[in-house]
Amino acid sequence: SMKKFIIITILLINMKSISQENNLFFDHQALIVNNLQESGDFYLDILGLQEIPVGAGQDPPKRWFKTYNGKEIHLIQSTSAINELPKSIHMAFSPENFELFIDNLKKNQIDFSNWKGKLNTIQERADGQRQIWIQDPQGYWIEINDILSKTQL
Repeated sequence: SMKKFIIITILLINMKSISQENNLFFDHQALIVNNLQESGDFYLDILGLQEIPVGAGQDPPKRWFKTYNGKEIHLIQSTSAINELPKSIHMAFSPENFELFIDNLKKNQIDFSNWKGKLNTIQERADGQRQIWIQDPQGYWIEINDILSKTQL
């Protein structure tokens, strides 16, 4: 009916305007970890993130970090078992210097691999972007890519 058509049209127009008005900016990723000290030190020392004050109290204990461009990772202490962590669920970071980052992984004896899991192997995507995969102490998958290295050349 015409009435139904008008209602649906109004709803669609409103949905479109909502998506355009609410421009979302990524704020933070929260991860539960079983060893807050070990996991936190990895984000600090291996990934080189800056530790920042926790704004949410310490029950349960937390450590907060931020990237160079201000995106935050919040680690939350938990006794929950974290079982299967598929590689498809991951975070990705792009260091200013991809080669230097890999050298630092080697110095710290942190294994990296390509998507298929071949150790110490850099993967090249069809579009030429290079990437490696590492895991934090909890087992969360992290992609490191060279997008930023290339855009700064």
